Amino acid sequence: MTAEAYIVVGVFKNDTAVAMSLYLEMVPEEVILDPGDEVELLARPSEHLLPLDVAPVEGGLHIHAHNDWDPDWHVRFRGQLIKAGHPTRLSDYR
Repeated sequence: MTAEAYIVVGVFKNDTAVAMSLYLEMVPEEVILDPGDEVELLARPSEHLLPLDVAPVEGGLHIHAHNDWDPDWHVRFRGQLIKAGHPTRLSDYR
């Protein structure tokens, strides 16, 4: 898929003083945001993607697609489209 084909499903910013993680499920992937980092969360369009379930957990947020087992999660950080992995440290993309 081209970068333009993905849709933005959320914007997340770490306003805390410590690192936080976005735990992306069903295929477990993690994006680690340092204090002040902001990302757009993107996924492949699917009729089973939305609504997302976002729940606070220790150390970050747990994010589930509605009924899509592999949304092909990506984040856009500082203009870069990055495939989410386990883990994806945004500090590696500065």
